[in-house]
Amino acid sequence: MNNGARKGGEAEAWQVVKSSPGLEDLWQLHYAVAGGKEHNVSDSYIANPEEHCAGKYLKLSAQSDGTFTVTNSRNDFSKTYPMSP
Repeated sequence: MNNGARKGGEAEAWQVVKSSPGLEDLWQLHYAVAGGKEHNVSDSYIANPEEHCAGKYLKLSAQSDGTFTVTNSRNDFSKTYPMSP
């Protein structure tokens, strides 16, 4: 989610995405200034938590067994997701 600190991420749009059935996690490239703390994910899931972009990225690695891992380049936080049934 997000293409910049001030592009997208409005509270209403964020809430629609966040409340989508089956959504396990939401990862953000940038902290959404328009959303404020209430409409952004935990800092671990945000690649660029400051308004001025540091050029950090989210990396998705897919495995042949259907699992995939998302890694935040800023803090090396990662999470592996199992294959969907």
